[in-house]
Amino acid sequence: MATAGNSQAGYAGGATTGQQIPVRQVSHEEWETVPRTIPNFWVAAATWLPLVALVVFVRSDLLHSPYLDTSFWNIVSFSMVATVLAMIFGGGRQAPWMGLGLGAGIYFLLAPAGDLQRILAVALAYFLLLALAVGVLDGRLRRQLRTWKREAAGGIALAQGQERDFGIFKQMSPTVWNLALGALIYPLLRLGWELASTEVHSLHDLDEGYRLDVLAAVVLLGISLLVSLLRWMRLKSMGLFALEIPADHRIGPTSLRAYGNAILIEKEETEVCLCRNDDKNGAKKEFADPRFIFCSEVCPVHGVHAVNQRSAEEFLGIAAQPWVYGENLNGKLLEGTGQRLVIAGLSGWGSRPVSVRASWLYGGGKQASAYFVPASAREPLNRTKRRLVVQTPAGESITADTFENNERAEIDRIDLRPLGVEAQAVRVHGGRPFLI
Repeated sequence: MATAGNSQAGYAGGATTGQQIPVRQVSHEEWETVPRTIPNFWVAAATWLPLVALVVFVRSDLLHSPYLDTSFWNIVSFSMVATVLAMIFGGGRQAPWMGLGLGAGIYFLLAPAGDLQRILAVALAYFLLLALAVGVLDGRLRRQLRTWKREAAGGIALAQGQERDFGIFKQMSPTVWNLALGALIYPLLRLGWELASTEVHSLHDLDEGYRLDVLAAVVLLGISLLVSLLRWMRLKSMGLFALEIPADHRIGPTSLRAYGNAILIEKEETEVCLCRNDDKNGAKKEFADPRFIFCSEVCPVHGVHAVNQRSAEEFLGIAAQPWVYGENLNGKLLEGTGQRLVIAGLSGWGSRPVSVRASWLYGGGKQASAYFVPASAREPLNRTKRRLVVQTPAGESITADTFENNERAEIDRIDLRPLGVEAQAVRVHGGRPFLI
């Protein structure tokens, strides 16, 4: 089974194919009943809140440790704050292990005795039990995935170069890597400034705060590399395979992202439309997904006026395309349509699967538009209340006004049920249609 090229690395290059991997169809019922685990929110809360309470409890002893004899404000810096934020928001399912490691570090710094020793021992036991509990529950998804891999029949080809999407450095959020690099750059810039403008002539002349900045940056980079390596090893141990899943953001272990205010750059119609000539599309900064360009609001093919001047029948001809709705795009465009998505790289909670374009689908029906892509596998508090996350081609989140807040004059309402979409498109003067 060949694919059209569609990875962020190789989609724009055409229909060349890369590595062949097995693929397995997952029914709506199977995807809906994927074993749940402790939601990410509760894993984070159960890790970081007790750890903060522990640090507050021992703060006096900690600040007067022979290894850290300084004041609180001397350890508050960009590098330290970046480290804390990256660990809290990027720890994911490994957060309890991070809590255990930090608890062990506090134990080492204090070399406690008596009641303090017992309190820290209880804290370490708590983090260990939490980490094991999360690991045991997370193992249920891995067992299910291994079963599906064994049952895979047939194969699908990745786009040329798409293998790069499964590398070690792709296992963590770019935000975490940016914080880690920022935490390292900050003390380097500070070192250069102090060497150039003060009496500091060597590393030994720098204050304790600088050394803590360097320590924080090294710790953050080390943890980021370790977590990325562990997730990559988990992917390798699972083996790369694809799943054809329902394109429904309300069920399953992965949510979905969509691109609004965007148009696929490789479509033939963009060769003659104004979207290619939009000033924003001439920006030198590479988009988060280079398959797309901004959809110009004044384009005679894709612009607001072009959408609103169509007859109801003509509008239905484009109504299934996400670009039509721009920032008003939401999950209703998928609900009830039976559309399906092929993903590869799902290896457990915290993994970051990517979409694979298929020339045909085992499950029949229609393949979800390339505008919809999977997000990382995260267990939410409530899957059925999960919303479609919409972003621009630049990777910026879009938070649109609801139709109830609309102040534009309404043109008409078009029933989308003939397309299998349980929604109405409400067209308004001077703006993109709403989906209600």
